[in-house]
Amino acid sequence: MSQYRLAVNPRLITYICGLTLSFMALILVLMAGAALFMEDGAFPAFKFSALTTAAAAGLLVFLGRGQRSEVSEIRGRDGLAVVGLAWPLIGLAGALPYLYSGLLPGFVDALFESVSGFTTTGATLLTGLDYSPRGLLLWRALTHWLGGMGVIVLMLAVLPFLGLSGLHLFRNESSLGQARLKPRIAQTAKTLWVIYLGFTIILVILARAWGLSWFEALVNGLSAVSTGGFAARDLAIAHYDRPGLEALFIVFMFLSSLNFALYYQAGRGEWKSLFRDTEARVYVLIIFLSGLMITFSLLVANHYPSPWTAMRHAYFQVVSVSSTTGFTSDDWLQWPVFAKALLFSLFFLGGCTGSTSGGVKCLRWILIFKSLNRVLRQHIHPRAVINISLGGRPVPERLMSAVWSFWALYIVILAGSALALTAMDLDILSALAASASALGNVGLDLGLGFAPLPAPAKLILIMEMLLGRLEFFALLILFHPEFWTR
Repeated sequence: MSQYRLAVNPRLITYICGLTLSFMALILVLMAGAALFMEDGAFPAFKFSALTTAAAAGLLVFLGRGQRSEVSEIRGRDGLAVVGLAWPLIGLAGALPYLYSGLLPGFVDALFESVSGFTTTGATLLTGLDYSPRGLLLWRALTHWLGGMGVIVLMLAVLPFLGLSGLHLFRNESSLGQARLKPRIAQTAKTLWVIYLGFTIILVILARAWGLSWFEALVNGLSAVSTGGFAARDLAIAHYDRPGLEALFIVFMFLSSLNFALYYQAGRGEWKSLFRDTEARVYVLIIFLSGLMITFSLLVANHYPSPWTAMRHAYFQVVSVSSTTGFTSDDWLQWPVFAKALLFSLFFLGGCTGSTSGGVKCLRWILIFKSLNRVLRQHIHPRAVINISLGGRPVPERLMSAVWSFWALYIVILAGSALALTAMDLDILSALAASASALGNVGLDLGLGFAPLPAPAKLILIMEMLLGRLEFFALLILFHPEFWTR
């Protein structure tokens, strides 16, 4: 008899992955109805996508049958496995409309666009958006919106109706991590989605009032609140050239890159929490100073005729990059070298924890610098015991260890991926930019574009996008043999 026993419940994992695909099939059915209503020719693509996804979901649910009564007892490893396996499946399901419609030429390209959408990266292979089927443009934006807060988090809001629950699913998919706004996870998921939906509705209505069509307001609104970046036009927000509209999107990109738990607290009357949060204050300071420096750089270079125009574009691009949205209001690649370099450095910032942003997250940077400061002080005072605190509370050493582990993985994966891309005839700067953009879920590049890349390069970037969205551990741990046995 083997000395190894499985440490996970494979039938339970299969069953929940099947439910996830069932949920995706339902969304594809709704998209088929929308495409039929818009009469843009995309209905067959969504119909066959829904049927294919439903068939795969049915097979997984059948293989995992009999596990429904056990789902309320999801263990930590089962939760990790579900998140790590469900996200690639979601990406595969999302690729089907691009494949069946013929909008993208092959499987890898379709998967790239889908994963870029669900991870809210916003790197795209598509051109000619002004003339593309509106149903598929809406699908691109919807993948952002679903992935921004998390498909599984959305499922958790309705899972109790199926007799299910999942603390470990929430912890491993949501960037809120360990935060719980309500006693029950389902209540927390509902609260987050209500706030998220509220932001989206407000932005869409305001964008429509600012002159966009309902369709373009919806597509751009879904992308902005999810900090994704898939736009309704090839030139994104720059297509409209409206300062007021740009200001509107600056506000909502910024709001979506703050911790959503702060909005919950503000809704309970704790408004001061918005201004007392250390991470939020540091994040605002970084945006403010970065915008000022880029504005000054643009004025020195006489790139724009007035200080107002320079400031307008500088702050739009700073907020877009730091929130990992990736919208553009102008061609920033034509800006002075300093401005471009500063924006590239913001690829590594990310928004706040508990937001829809990708990237390293501002809180981790704060803790990294506090840790470095402690090291310097300990060199000055070797016998002193110096603790790290945040907001008046001590930071556990276990958390600091996790932060440094995350940063080490980030650097190793970034460097390794960039090196692999250089083996595919990319220059080192383009390779580093593409790798940083995918890993940080930013979606911008330094002018090379993603479409010309060979299929192996796109597969590397797909893996980076997933790793960045799930913050490494939920995906990498699946490749460790000890995870599956005990």
